[in-house]
Amino acid sequence: MTFPAYPKYKDSGVEWFDNVPNHWDVMSIKWLSNVQRGASPRPIDDQKYFDDEGEYAWVRISDVSSSSGVLRETTQRLSDLGSSLSVKLSPNTLFVSIAGTVGKPCITEIHACIHDGFVYFPNLKINPKWLFRIFEGGLCYAGLGKMGTQLNLNTDTIGSIKIPVPTSREIEEILKFLDHETARIDALICEQEKLIELLNEKIVSMTLGISTNKSDQYRLKDVATVISRPVIQKKEETYTPIGLFNRGRGLFHKEPRQTEEMGDSDFFWIEAGDLIISGQFAWEGAVAFANQQDSGCVVSHRYPVLRGRDDILKTEYLLAWLMSRHGDFLLNENSRGAAGRNRPLNINSLLKEKISIPPIEVQTSVSKVFHERVKLFSEIKKQIEFLQERRSALISAAVTGQIDVRNHVPKE
Repeated sequence: MTFPAYPKYKDSGVEWFDNVPNHWDVMSIKWLSNVQRGASPRPIDDQKYFDDEGEYAWVRISDVSSSSGVLRETTQRLSDLGSSLSVKLSPNTLFVSIAGTVGKPCITEIHACIHDGFVYFPNLKINPKWLFRIFEGGLCYAGLGKMGTQLNLNTDTIGSIKIPVPTSREIEEILKFLDHETARIDALICEQEKLIELLNEKIVSMTLGISTNKSDQYRLKDVATVISRPVIQKKEETYTPIGLFNRGRGLFHKEPRQTEEMGDSDFFWIEAGDLIISGQFAWEGAVAFANQQDSGCVVSHRYPVLRGRDDILKTEYLLAWLMSRHGDFLLNENSRGAAGRNRPLNINSLLKEKISIPPIEVQTSVSKVFHERVKLFSEIKKQIEFLQERRSALISAAVTGQIDVRNHVPKE
């Protein structure tokens, strides 16, 4: 679907959107509202600050991440004392995360309290949904804040963000258009996500059903080997470390970059057929299977590499079995997940775990079907990513005036 442009544009003078319709204004957020930060009762784990029957919900970053932009419930509520020491928000109030999931906007439909990881706009002069859509696009805060391991914003950086501001009537027209179009895209994404759930259920049912009915029990260390191929780095050589795991899906992305000061025992070569387990930070317990194109990559000591003994356990089946357990095999006792970010996965404890192993011919059959379904899963995932990118691009184009939707007639 294509949309017309506005008749005339002017230079916005803003990095994140070059041009703006000639009759639009460009303003810093602080000129539309003062920006204030939330607050927390201290110490936050003191139970006197909480009450399941309290009037105000207590908002955490995880509540916002799972809210789809509209806060309707949280997992905790504050007592009268707790809410008096925080910042109270009334329904239909916009707030934005400035730590953790940075720049995530949310509009509350309930009485809620926010901590100092959020900011809000108590005197906003425009429809809060307009500012919500701008933050939802994700471009307005790119490059702002203090960079370390995590991007963090503050009231000054948020207030200094310059945004496009059309007339009030035009804002309402654009918001109506976006509500309709994003709902259509969200419905398509939901359909794809349901396919993923169904596909995952079939994988779990197939693998665990076979391993339960036609299998023997072995300790993992008796049927799998930890692979060690230390890298001996030459001065003029560079390598491609493993990038991000896609949790529980047996896939990983490579991120080419030069590695420096890489010790001989800290990094290890990967070959096709290796099973890689992530022991790194929040991705602990994710598993991946190296394909031919992955040969020549390296992983650090935080990524144990295993291979099954071909006469008893096919590595592909081990991958299917681990993934069908939703990572519980790794996450129960051997991985500390996000709560223990600097403590690596305990490979020795992992090797003591028992695994159900069916005959080789059954493993081969399961592995074949499993890989076909993982491939289908990957294709569905790409479709979801495409729809999400299309959604973000549409929002950004509409709120910056790159498309003119004033006369748009929505299709049913």
